[in-house]
Amino acid sequence: MEKNENKLNSFLLGLSITLGTIVIGLISYIFFTSNIKLPWQEEDRCEYAGWAYAHGETFDSTDGCNICVCNDGVVACTERACESPSPEDLN
Repeated sequence: MEKNENKLNSFLLGLSITLGTIVIGLISYIFFTSNIKLPWQEEDRCEYAGWAYAHGETFDSTDGCNICVCNDGVVACTERACESPSPEDLN
């Protein structure tokens, strides 16, 4: 009878270790794929003034005097004050 209990305890221990390994593997997979961009995952695109831009792409802002860049789905623009044209330039 004691021999059967040892076999059962060994089986349950092995089963517990196997299930624990699977659970830890699944948790690791979910964490790393949701928080870290893998090399084959594309960066997020930026939408600005009706156009889509790729990560790292620069483009003119809508005011015509500043420059913007797409940084992983976020648009960042310079904030220079725009000069209004002088009356002589308009003629």
